[in-house]
Amino acid sequence: MEMNGSNLLWFFAFLFLAGGGNGFFGARPPMGPPPATQSDVTEAVNNQSIQQQLNSLGIATANNNFEMAKQFMDQNLSMQSQNNTNLINIIQGFNNLSQQIMSQNAGLSQKIDQLGFKMESCCCDIKTQMLQNRLDDANATIVKQQTEISNQNQTNTILNQLGRWVAWTGTGSQGTTPATA
Repeated sequence: MEMNGSNLLWFFAFLFLAGGGNGFFGARPPMGPPPATQSDVTEAVNNQSIQQQLNSLGIATANNNFEMAKQFMDQNLSMQSQNNTNLINIIQGFNNLSQQIMSQNAGLSQKIDQLGFKMESCCCDIKTQMLQNRLDDANATIVKQQTEISNQNQTNTILNQLGRWVAWTGTGSQGTTPATA
Protein backbone atom coordinates (compact mmCIF):
# COMPACT_ATOMS: atom_id res chain seq x y z
CA MET A 1 0.00 0.00 0.00
CA GLU A 2 1.27 3.41 -0.92
CA MET A 3 1.64 6.06 1.78
CA ASN A 4 0.73 9.56 0.82
CA GLY A 5 0.61 12.66 3.02
CA SER A 6 -2.91 12.15 4.40
CA ASN A 7 -2.38 8.43 5.23
CA LEU A 8 0.85 9.24 7.00
CA LEU A 9 -0.88 11.93 9.01
CA TRP A 10 -3.63 9.51 10.06
CA PHE A 11 -1.05 6.96 11.07
CA PHE A 12 0.74 9.43 13.35
CA ALA A 13 -2.54 10.70 14.68
CA PHE A 14 -3.62 7.14 15.51
CA LEU A 15 -0.31 6.43 17.28
CA PHE A 16 -0.56 9.60 19.23
CA LEU A 17 -4.17 9.10 20.25
CA ALA A 18 -3.83 5.40 20.99
CA GLY A 19 -1.24 5.99 23.63
CA GLY A 20 -2.94 9.06 25.07
CA GLY A 21 0.41 10.63 25.03
CA ASN A 22 1.75 7.90 27.32
CA GLY A 23 1.46 4.83 25.08
CA PHE A 24 4.33 4.14 22.76
CA PHE A 25 6.35 7.24 23.39
CA GLY A 26 6.42 7.13 27.18
CA ALA A 27 5.51 9.90 29.54
CA ARG A 28 5.55 13.43 28.45
CA PRO A 29 7.75 15.87 30.31
CA PRO A 30 5.87 18.20 32.61
CA MET A 31 6.74 21.35 30.67
CA GLY A 32 5.88 20.04 27.17
CA PRO A 33 2.98 20.98 25.01
CA PRO A 34 -0.48 19.88 25.95
CA PRO A 35 -1.85 16.75 24.32
CA ALA A 36 -3.81 17.10 21.06
CA THR A 37 -7.53 16.71 21.31
CA GLN A 38 -9.84 15.04 18.81
CA SER A 39 -10.87 18.43 17.43
CA ASP A 40 -7.19 19.46 17.04
CA VAL A 41 -6.46 16.33 15.04
CA THR A 42 -9.61 16.76 12.95
CA GLU A 43 -8.71 20.38 12.32
CA ALA A 44 -5.16 19.40 11.34
CA VAL A 45 -6.49 16.74 8.94
CA ASN A 46 -9.00 19.20 7.51
CA ASN A 47 -6.26 21.80 7.09
CA GLN A 48 -4.08 19.28 5.35
CA SER A 49 -6.99 18.33 3.08
CA ILE A 50 -7.63 22.00 2.32
CA GLN A 51 -3.91 22.51 1.64
CA GLN A 52 -3.93 19.57 -0.77
CA GLN A 53 -7.02 20.93 -2.48
CA LEU A 54 -5.40 24.38 -2.73
CA ASN A 55 -2.24 22.78 -4.14
CA SER A 56 -4.34 20.86 -6.65
CA LEU A 57 -6.21 24.04 -7.52
CA GLY A 58 -2.91 25.90 -7.92
CA ILE A 59 -1.57 23.15 -10.17
CA ALA A 60 -4.80 23.13 -12.21
CA THR A 61 -4.65 26.92 -12.49
CA ALA A 62 -1.01 26.77 -13.58
CA ASN A 63 -1.90 24.06 -16.12
CA ASN A 64 -4.81 26.16 -17.38
CA ASN A 65 -2.53 29.20 -17.63
CA PHE A 66 0.03 27.12 -19.51
CA GLU A 67 -2.63 25.77 -21.88
CA MET A 68 -4.01 29.27 -22.48
CA ALA A 69 -0.52 30.60 -23.12
CA LYS A 70 0.13 27.70 -25.49
CA GLN A 71 -3.15 28.37 -27.32
CA PHE A 72 -2.32 32.08 -27.59
CA MET A 73 1.15 31.20 -28.88
CA ASP A 74 -0.32 28.75 -31.40
CA GLN A 75 -2.86 31.36 -32.49
CA ASN A 76 -0.12 34.01 -32.80
CA LEU A 77 1.99 31.62 -34.86
CA SER A 78 -0.99 30.84 -37.07
CA MET A 79 -1.76 34.54 -37.51
CA GLN A 80 1.89 35.34 -38.25
CA SER A 81 1.98 32.54 -40.80
CA GLN A 82 -1.21 33.83 -42.43
CA ASN A 83 0.17 37.39 -42.35
CA ASN A 84 3.41 36.22 -43.99
CA THR A 85 1.40 34.38 -46.64
CA ASN A 86 -0.68 37.51 -47.26
CA LEU A 87 2.46 39.65 -47.51
CA ILE A 88 4.02 37.22 -49.99
CA ASN A 89 0.81 37.23 -52.05
CA ILE A 90 0.72 41.04 -52.01
CA ILE A 91 4.38 41.30 -53.03
CA GLN A 92 3.85 38.78 -55.82
CA GLY A 93 0.78 40.73 -56.94
CA PHE A 94 2.74 43.99 -57.00
CA ASN A 95 5.59 42.30 -58.87
CA ASN A 96 3.14 40.90 -61.41
CA LEU A 97 1.48 44.30 -61.80
CA SER A 98 4.87 45.97 -62.19
CA GLN A 99 5.86 43.46 -64.87
CA GLN A 100 2.59 44.03 -66.73
CA ILE A 101 3.07 47.81 -66.60
CA MET A 102 6.65 47.48 -67.83
CA SER A 103 5.50 45.19 -70.64
CA GLN A 104 2.76 47.63 -71.63
CA ASN A 105 5.22 50.54 -71.50
CA ALA A 106 7.63 48.65 -73.74
CA GLY A 107 4.79 47.89 -76.17
CA LEU A 108 3.67 51.54 -76.15
CA SER A 109 7.25 52.74 -76.67
CA GLN A 110 7.60 50.41 -79.63
CA LYS A 111 4.30 51.63 -81.11
CA ILE A 112 5.32 55.28 -80.59
CA ASP A 113 8.66 54.59 -82.33
CA GLN A 114 6.81 52.93 -85.20
CA LEU A 115 4.41 55.88 -85.38
CA GLY A 116 7.35 58.32 -85.47
CA PHE A 117 8.94 56.35 -88.29
CA LYS A 118 5.65 56.25 -90.20
CA MET A 119 5.15 59.99 -89.68
CA GLU A 120 8.66 60.70 -90.99
CA SER A 121 8.03 58.39 -93.91
CA CYS A 122 4.61 59.91 -94.51
CA CYS A 123 6.01 63.49 -94.36
CA CYS A 124 8.76 62.52 -96.73
CA ASP A 125 6.24 60.88 -99.05
CA ILE A 126 4.00 63.96 -98.89
CA LYS A 127 6.92 66.31 -99.63
CA THR A 128 8.03 64.08 -102.46
CA GLN A 129 4.49 63.99 -103.84
CA MET A 130 4.22 67.79 -103.56
CA LEU A 131 7.52 68.20 -105.41
CA GLN A 132 6.39 65.68 -108.00
CA ASN A 133 3.12 67.62 -108.45
CA ARG A 134 5.06 70.88 -108.90
CA LEU A 135 7.38 69.18 -111.36
CA ASP A 136 4.41 67.75 -113.25
CA ASP A 137 2.75 71.22 -113.29
CA ALA A 138 6.01 72.84 -114.49
CA ASN A 139 6.41 70.16 -117.19
CA ALA A 140 2.78 70.65 -118.23
CA THR A 141 3.37 74.42 -118.47
CA ILE A 142 6.51 73.84 -120.54
CA VAL A 143 4.67 71.43 -122.82
CA LYS A 144 1.82 73.95 -123.18
CA GLN A 145 4.23 76.78 -123.94
CA GLN A 146 6.17 74.60 -126.36
CA THR A 147 2.88 73.68 -128.04
CA GLU A 148 1.93 77.35 -128.29
CA ILE A 149 5.35 78.23 -129.72
CA SER A 150 5.13 75.33 -132.09
CA ASN A 151 1.62 76.39 -133.16
CA GLN A 152 2.79 79.99 -133.58
CA ASN A 153 5.76 78.85 -135.65
CA GLN A 154 3.53 76.66 -137.80
CA THR A 155 1.06 79.50 -138.27
CA ASN A 156 3.86 81.89 -139.25
CA THR A 157 5.28 79.31 -141.63
CA ILE A 158 1.88 78.79 -143.27
CA LEU A 159 1.25 82.50 -143.52
CA ASN A 160 4.72 83.12 -144.94
CA GLN A 161 4.05 80.44 -147.55
CA LEU A 162 0.79 82.08 -148.58
CA GLY A 163 2.24 85.50 -149.13
CA ARG A 164 0.63 88.69 -148.02
CA TRP A 165 -2.26 88.09 -145.70
CA VAL A 166 -4.88 90.54 -144.40
CA ALA A 167 -6.91 89.71 -141.34
CA TRP A 168 -10.66 90.04 -141.54
CA THR A 169 -12.79 90.71 -138.52
CA GLY A 170 -15.84 88.73 -137.85
CA THR A 171 -18.09 91.38 -139.47
CA GLY A 172 -17.03 90.63 -142.99
CA SER A 173 -15.02 93.81 -143.46
CA GLN A 174 -11.28 94.24 -143.70
CA GLY A 175 -9.44 94.63 -140.43
CA THR A 176 -7.56 97.74 -139.56
CA THR A 177 -4.28 96.12 -138.84
CA PRO A 178 -2.47 94.15 -141.47
CA ALA A 179 -0.75 90.93 -140.50
CA THR A 180 2.95 91.13 -140.30
CA ALA A 181 5.06 88.70 -142.08
